[in-house]
Amino acid sequence: MLELTVRLGTRGSLLARQQALSICAFLEAQGVRVQVVIIQTTGDQIQEVPLAQMGSKGLFTKELDQALLEGRIDLAVHSLKDLPTELPKGLVLAAIPERASPWDVFVAHPSFSGTLADLPTGAVLATSSLRRQAQLRAWRADVQVVSVRGNVDTRLRRLQEKGWHGLILAEAGLMRLGRSEVIRERVPPEVMLPAVGQGALGVVCNADNERVCRLLEAMHHPPTAAAVRAERAFLRALEGGCQVPVAALGKVEGSALVLRGRVVSLDGRWVIEGSRQGSIAAPEALGEALAAELLTKGARAILEEIRGAAPGQNAED
Repeated sequence: MLELTVRLGTRGSLLARQQALSICAFLEAQGVRVQVVIIQTTGDQIQEVPLAQMGSKGLFTKELDQALLEGRIDLAVHSLKDLPTELPKGLVLAAIPERASPWDVFVAHPSFSGTLADLPTGAVLATSSLRRQAQLRAWRADVQVVSVRGNVDTRLRRLQEKGWHGLILAEAGLMRLGRSEVIRERVPPEVMLPAVGQGALGVVCNADNERVCRLLEAMHHPPTAAAVRAERAFLRALEGGCQVPVAALGKVEGSALVLRGRVVSLDGRWVIEGSRQGSIAAPEALGEALAAELLTKGARAILEEIRGAAPGQNAED
């Protein structure tokens, strides 16, 4: 019997490779030989420009999509928060493994011994995400928010060099890199809801590649899938990308799916949020219903203002 070999595509960052390793281990445990193919994306190649100014969809995914469509790889592993809510024709989100932590965390400068609640007036916090920036401004208007790009090590180094009070990073990324020791505290949900899909991975393959799709079935985690499908439907209904201040978190609670969502103006002055409960079997309907509610409560005006000021994005580093 011939050994099956699959070509797994991933971005080249250390975090992306670590995420891909978990998928490799699963496939290899099934007797599949995995060839890892590193593919540089637009978002990886351009590091000095803030994501909000790059004006391109799929900054961290489109080159992997193209490799799939051209048959150069058999599957691609993504941070689900980077994955656009609409995939190119011919591709399918074949598996969503169990989610890691969806939360953001505060990483403090070593000279600052306090928590977020202890930050002095005019404190400086750094993040790459408009979602995080807007929520920080909504929480405390006096806090100065600056943009930072690069991998986790680069950001931690810049924290030391610049003397900022701290960074806001995704907890899942730090945990996957074995860097949990830098976490000062988890950011409370009252201050910051996560990006759509944060903490989850998505495995994409060609819709007609039934053999690979079947291989991935056992790693699919239905509760995680229901939660992120609701979140992605919420974002899609708002016609927003991950680089606009839209946040959401779905969670299976007993026999129900609960979704909480938030839309924030760039200056943090306006916060429109809400939550709904629905059927685990109909996550998209729940996401669309919550989006409709927030649009009528004022989110439409916020999003229209943002779209008029700058091109929308579909990536959060």
